[in-house]
Amino acid sequence: MSTQPDQPHVPVIPQPPMTRDALREAVKRLDLARIAEFDRELGEAFDRAVQTTSTTPMRLFLEKWATVVAIERHPGRFHALREAERVTGDPHATDQEFRAAQQTIARILHEASAEAGADR
Repeated sequence: MSTQPDQPHVPVIPQPPMTRDALREAVKRLDLARIAEFDRELGEAFDRAVQTTSTTPMRLFLEKWATVVAIERHPGRFHALREAERVTGDPHATDQEFRAAQQTIARILHEASAEAGADR
């Protein structure tokens, strides 16, 4: 994440609308290194949508990236998620630490999904 706020609980950018162009611009501002991943997944979603004659792959793509942006635009949320992910992958973590980290991940994903409008 490249953009840092003056305060850790203040989002570095507003939550964009759930559109391809708005999300791409947000990803570019938050973490330029992820643009290639965004573009690759967009192409894959488009191909699946054509193959299945369904808009579901495109909707899922937009929901995923809106949630990613909702997480990364809050540095505190982003770092808490990364730390919880680190703990869940730590073989030395206690059961209590592992469960707490899982709960943190679930809470952050739920909050970000709701903020992004992806839980509708």
